[in-house]
Amino acid sequence: MSIYSRSYMREEHTRYEPKPWALKSILITLFVVFILQNILRHWLGSTFLEENFALNLYRLREGWIHTFLTYGFLHSTDGALPWHLLFNGLMLYWFGREVEVRFGSERFLECFMLCILAGGIIWSVVHFLTGNAIIVIGASSGVFGILYLFCRARWQSSMELMFLPLRFTGQQLFWVLFGFQAFFLLFAELPGTGGNATAYSAHLGGILGAFIYERKCLHRGSLIAFLRDKLTPAVGKPQWEKRAAAVKEKTGNKFTVNLRNRGSMKKEVDRILDKINTDGFGSLTDEEKRILDKAKDLL
Repeated sequence: MSIYSRSYMREEHTRYEPKPWALKSILITLFVVFILQNILRHWLGSTFLEENFALNLYRLREGWIHTFLTYGFLHSTDGALPWHLLFNGLMLYWFGREVEVRFGSERFLECFMLCILAGGIIWSVVHFLTGNAIIVIGASSGVFGILYLFCRARWQSSMELMFLPLRFTGQQLFWVLFGFQAFFLLFAELPGTGGNATAYSAHLGGILGAFIYERKCLHRGSLIAFLRDKLTPAVGKPQWEKRAAAVKEKTGNKFTVNLRNRGSMKKEVDRILDKINTDGFGSLTDEEKRILDKAKDLL
């Protein structure tokens, strides 16, 4: 038997640690929505989800602000191929696992949603100024936000990714990725050249959202926990606490004890206890039980 299986060599868990759930929930949601998109488009010939939940300037002018978030759960279904979803899902899985363990599921979900929102806002501003009338879908802004937190967690740590046989720090990885996104924003997305529909501005917006969350929200309580506490029904007070409060309200918390019959009460209690020892508690009369209850309060 290994020494690490012995009790004094095991790591002790002194508090309850719930299993991570946010990353799994997000990936399942993305997959389910992708399946629905394909069913509607390739079986029913409908683009209902893209028309009503993708982000575009025309819908925003009509007040469809929900698309600032919902676009992040849609992906390309051209040819029913899952490459768009597969890339985002794998990136989110590879980098998101460590982020969720470090910061918790609630903060992971909050940051992901904030990055989706920030990416949608930045993309909308950029395309409003350039006049490019296109739509955007995909969780890439959330993925790049989570990737930023991953890099920050390993800012000075040397690491090696399995698909890149090089060693680098989180800081170096971040600036390389940021540089690529900024370059293609300036020379591909803004000019609208090359037919490139990749939303680099949304990627940068997702990074901005993660930066804001890291600086302004990580040191505060979780918004999800706050809402849960507010929406959870309060547990009622126990009966003894209600009775004590009622007595305090009537007497002003001034209690008096009648000690005149304390000696006779003690003798009667001793007699009843002897009876219990001899014949058991079931042999007591109702009056003797009331005496015990009264004695418990007075003595």
